Amino acid sequence: MLNSLWILALCMWAGMIVFYDLTQRLIPNALSLGAIVFALVFMLLFGQSYYGPPISSAFGGLAVAFLLTIPGYATHSLGGGDVKLLMAISLLCGLKVVLLTFVLASLSVLAIVLLVWYFSPRLASPSWMNYLERGRRNIPFGAALAASMVVVVLFPGLWEIESWQI
Repeated sequence: MLNSLWILALCMWAGMIVFYDLTQRLIPNALSLGAIVFALVFMLLFGQSYYGPPISSAFGGLAVAFLLTIPGYATHSLGGGDVKLLMAISLLCGLKVVLLTFVLASLSVLAIVLLVWYFSPRLASPSWMNYLERGRRNIPFGAALAASMVVVVLFPGLWEIESWQI
């Protein structure tokens, strides 16, 4: 089992991502690319990903992360930081965690958008639509990804990850 200090470090990293994405709408490359480099070095030294799955799971997760985020990036729905963040999560934690993280983050963002839309009719005004058309990203998806990863990592039994046959 993973050392609790290692999980704490992973959660602190995710907390920094949440902070930057919520306050600056930007995920610093030092955090995402640094995590990618760290994950690759960790795999070379220990023969597994940081969270414990085999290297094949980490690279399978990387392929899935790429497939899930590149269409959003191409349509300007996701920023480059979100893409790099999900790739870092995949290399650190593996395929199962990246799938759960993406689904949980997507559902949480959808719930927030629906709640805001329902409780704030002025958001449907033409001025709001003009704001959206200018390409401004309003939802810090990286924060949702990082927070969802923390939930998945801290409560693995809730998702029964070990029983998945991926």
